[in-house]
Amino acid sequence: MMVGNILEKGTRLGKYEVLSHIATGGMACVYKAADLELDRVIALKVLMNDPLREDRDLARFRREAKNAARLCHPHIVTIYEYGYDKSADLHYLALEYVDGVDVWSYLKRRGSLQPGEVRAILIKVAKALDHAHAHGIVHRDIKPGNILLARRGGKYQVKLTDLGLAVTPNDGAYKLTMEGSTVGTIDYMSPEQTRDSRSVDTRSDIYSLGCSAYHMLTGRPPFAEGGLGERVYKHQFVDPEDVRTFNPTVSAEFWAVLLKMMAKAPDDRYATPAQLIRALKSVRGDAPVVGSATTVMDVAEEPEAEAKEVEAQPIEVEAEKSDHKQPAQPSEFPPAPASPPQVTLEQARTAAAFHERAVQVVAQGTGKDYARQLLENCIKLDPFNIAYRKLLREVTREDSGGIFGKLFGSLNVLAIKSKLHLARTNEDWLAVLSLGEEVLMREPADTSAHLALADAAVKLHATDLAFWLLDQARLVAPQNFDLIRAMACILETRGQRKAAIELWEKIVAALPLDNEARHKIDELSVNEHLANVQSRR
Repeated sequence: MMVGNILEKGTRLGKYEVLSHIATGGMACVYKAADLELDRVIALKVLMNDPLREDRDLARFRREAKNAARLCHPHIVTIYEYGYDKSADLHYLALEYVDGVDVWSYLKRRGSLQPGEVRAILIKVAKALDHAHAHGIVHRDIKPGNILLARRGGKYQVKLTDLGLAVTPNDGAYKLTMEGSTVGTIDYMSPEQTRDSRSVDTRSDIYSLGCSAYHMLTGRPPFAEGGLGERVYKHQFVDPEDVRTFNPTVSAEFWAVLLKMMAKAPDDRYATPAQLIRALKSVRGDAPVVGSATTVMDVAEEPEAEAKEVEAQPIEVEAEKSDHKQPAQPSEFPPAPASPPQVTLEQARTAAAFHERAVQVVAQGTGKDYARQLLENCIKLDPFNIAYRKLLREVTREDSGGIFGKLFGSLNVLAIKSKLHLARTNEDWLAVLSLGEEVLMREPADTSAHLALADAAVKLHATDLAFWLLDQARLVAPQNFDLIRAMACILETRGQRKAAIELWEKIVAALPLDNEARHKIDELSVNEHLANVQSRR
């Protein structure tokens, strides 16, 4: 029935049968389960049967059920039932099953999101908070891990979950939090919540949502560095660094909204989620594109613009278990596309504008770090454009002694390599195309990173890019036979058999006993001969 604290597949709690384990949190486990009476899939959140568990944990678990039951909204996870299985001595919640991934896990895969995506997500979460506000409920734990993205019909649906820390003024919940104590997640916690979790209202949730948006746009919370005490101090007294330092695609208007969300004093923030929604609808997320006729007013006046779902990218999640909610299994998502992913006109225009600005900065001979930022964003927006990668590498070579700490915070090359390895494992080829360049900015001679980039380009059927990447790699490692083999294979797929034969012959000259190379020379020679005969007929 149970292995450690994890219920085995087939375990019954009430009318629910466990299908698989999804995640483990601080006091509960979440499972995918079947409702045997209503014949539907649900999420089963089970309070772990810990003999050291305090009564407060059970009270909070019950409070989550009570608060969730009061809310009915398309952007809030629905609760079906609170139950207790006497034979197993386990308390559980039956919840709506969200076939998707939480934003925290999604950011681990993608690094950061585009401003338009973030704006759309914020509007939907703000609508959920507005509904909770109307019922007198403060969530108190808004963070990327509690925002779920469910993919349906090629679009994202946004769901807010985990009301375990939520409070209302009249439900006695304040008694569960001692005066002056802190509950929540420090990286997204409002200044007043760090002082006393009981003295919060909906404006605290707005602050936390602003911190979550900052994380979505930059790949890190606003105050990610330092110990617990240092981060608490920064939330209370230090202004966050301009988000555009890390993500130049963010518009000034959008950044102004985020700053107001993250104001230190509650009175300086939006007073209600409804005010926040109006502010978000009035701005565009992306910085204006040079040469584009699109304006803030165009976006704001577009009918039902705020209700549009975010275009869904393929979502994949690490196989490891975490304390985040309801990740989808990688096997549920489609394989790599049969042709390169399409770059939208807006992405191409934005990338071209950034490239133009980077060229200007490089010509002026100043601001190399800024030029690298711009070019990195070019690659994220239009990963198949060779010109952007070429200029980025030139800038990096000319200014190899530059300071990268300002750009990347505490993220060192080992951390980036770890992300690159994870991206390859999960076959997130677009992420590989971005992360591989980050590695090469620090270690230009890293052959494995060169090969990873080329392999990702091949997987995305961008063979011109793959060949250029390998050609550049040979400048730093001309005698690396793995690079030569990869180039020969690409030439073969492009029908350039003579050029491929020349490369295989170089391998044989250095490695006479390489049977694969000899076989390839024979095979390609025969095919080339047959092709010539056919063409003469």
